[in-house]
Amino acid sequence: MKMKKTYRKISFRIVVIYIIISLLWILLSDALLFSFFPEGMHISMLKGVIYISLSSLLLLYLMKQAWSVQNDLNAKEYEDDLTGLQNRASLQKSLSELLHNKKSFHLFFIDFDRFKMINDLYGHEIGDSVLKKVSSTLQNNAHIRYSDIISRWVADEFVIILKDRTDHEIDLFINSLLAETSVPLYIEGKEIVNHLSIGSVYFPEDSTKSSELLRFAEIAAEEAKKNGGLTHVKYRKELSDKVNRELYLEEGLKHALEKQELFLNFQPQIDTDSHEIIGVETLLRWIHDEQFISPAEFIPVAEKSGLIIQIGDYVLRETCKNIPCIEAAVGHELYYSVNVSARQFYQKDYIVRTKEIIKETNVNPSKIVLEITESIIMEYTDFVIESLHELRKFGFQIAIDDFGTGYSSFKYLELLPVNMIKIDQSFTQSLEKDRTKAIVQSIISLAHNLEMKILAEGVENLFQVASLKEMNCHYLQGYYFSKPLTLNNLLQQYK
Repeated sequence: MKMKKTYRKISFRIVVIYIIISLLWILLSDALLFSFFPEGMHISMLKGVIYISLSSLLLLYLMKQAWSVQNDLNAKEYEDDLTGLQNRASLQKSLSELLHNKKSFHLFFIDFDRFKMINDLYGHEIGDSVLKKVSSTLQNNAHIRYSDIISRWVADEFVIILKDRTDHEIDLFINSLLAETSVPLYIEGKEIVNHLSIGSVYFPEDSTKSSELLRFAEIAAEEAKKNGGLTHVKYRKELSDKVNRELYLEEGLKHALEKQELFLNFQPQIDTDSHEIIGVETLLRWIHDEQFISPAEFIPVAEKSGLIIQIGDYVLRETCKNIPCIEAAVGHELYYSVNVSARQFYQKDYIVRTKEIIKETNVNPSKIVLEITESIIMEYTDFVIESLHELRKFGFQIAIDDFGTGYSSFKYLELLPVNMIKIDQSFTQSLEKDRTKAIVQSIISLAHNLEMKILAEGVENLFQVASLKEMNCHYLQGYYFSKPLTLNNLLQQYK
């Protein structure tokens, strides 16, 4: 469409200029020409020479303009408007040529984790600025050669093709790329922390078809993201089988709520001194096609697909609805811990929806403990701090789940309105090791100094109970006291 409009403009200019030249030729005075040129020169011939010369010069000028426009349009047809990199069409063209030449190459699919959250939190202008900086980082990488291909595939996904590289050179490239892109970006006074996930394939070993090479590399990048991001995964066939399984689970999850396949379990949380129940953690369970699906398998699928937002609201609402009957059976008030995923937390309306559920079910928000992970704390800190303060102001309790497994900074513990720290079960189950015991003691001491409650997960034996009591851990949770229970079993156990 742009090309048609441009050629229409150029054609119009040519017609106008020819009309002007023709009028000048007709109106040009013979007397005027005689005053400049010697007698005997044929005036009509002179007019013709002038007419042809001017016409030729102007025509050449306009043709040059047309060629320039054509070249620009050709370039833009294969160029990404935002980043200036090759676009999807250009990549596919280049890839076809490489496959035709049958020379080996490595193809990398690069996905920037949580880019959607950046757009949601800060807007598309900052999101575009991030993409520009990222594309500049890719182009300026020391291991990129002139003959290599860098393309923006779509949104926050990029493709890089490296030719004629040894395995060692590939390793150097991957490590440098991970290091360079993990550095925080500062845009309009905001610190943007973003990690990339890299998936790679090798031609011709992994496939000889362009569509498969791209799809397999994308599958490998998704696996890297599931592994926590900031890493690289090389494609292998098992990953395709895994993706097919995930598609099956995602399709099932879409209808799980309406089919009433999802339900809650409750695991008691125990006071270390009295061994009385002080709370429960709400845990989601799913039975699909008469099979129990592990939360470790379906929760990541729910996260990736966005279904976790609807499911998370369901978990909180059902927990609140069950509070009266649980407390009637137990005989006193409890705390109710509910896990909050990063995908939920970064939704702009998360706080509004959460408050509405509390009002709708008429529950005292101080009974609800919202469990967030260390990864939430470390990303987008200004937004996190403001959101957590708003939730605390409303009355919710805040706990950091799986503490010690991530990259927490102690300064955030001082800034955040956190009530409780939960020690990850990997530490609890290794308490017989002196180094682990020292780490756990440090975490417990830290919690006491910051006037926070401390709970140890994964308690399975008397040694762990005794050790944690000796270290002044407030609360315990694990199979030593009770496995996760259905609502009916919980009510039966504490009647």
